[in-house]
Amino acid sequence: MADKTDSKKLRQVAGGFATGITVVTALTSEKEVVGMTASSFVSISLDPPLVGFFVTLDAEFLSHMKIGKAVAISILSAEQKDISNQFAGMTKEDIEISFDTNGDYYKISSALAWYETIVEGIIPAGDHVLLSCSVIDLRRDDSKQPLLYYSGYRGIGSEIV
Repeated sequence: MADKTDSKKLRQVAGGFATGITVVTALTSEKEVVGMTASSFVSISLDPPLVGFFVTLDAEFLSHMKIGKAVAISILSAEQKDISNQFAGMTKEDIEISFDTNGDYYKISSALAWYETIVEGIIPAGDHVLLSCSVIDLRRDDSKQPLLYYSGYRGIGSEIV
């Protein structure tokens, strides 16, 4: 078992596993959109349809999460690195983000795919929590390619670039 002194090595090795990039959004009690970039998205179950994502315990986003909360998960396309950076807090200036809305769901416009979900469980997982969510609706645009994280952002087409 790795100890805390191995955190740099853990990040390095984990960065060698290619993952898609999602932006998870929800509305605050004041009806403002909050969101975060998450590469730790996972399909959990087909029956019932469940997906999940991990949030670090010190993330401000977590303070808005509770059982029954409406959450949109947008899978970003290869052209949306700037949106990922915005929601990861990696930009100096805010960029304008366009959303497709449906009630309490704010999905990133032109995303590769999206899910409308409801938080079903908040499960402790070390320095993170897993938010398990039931899928209410979903869509995918087969004409788009995904934005991937593999030791840094990468686009994908016929091969990882």
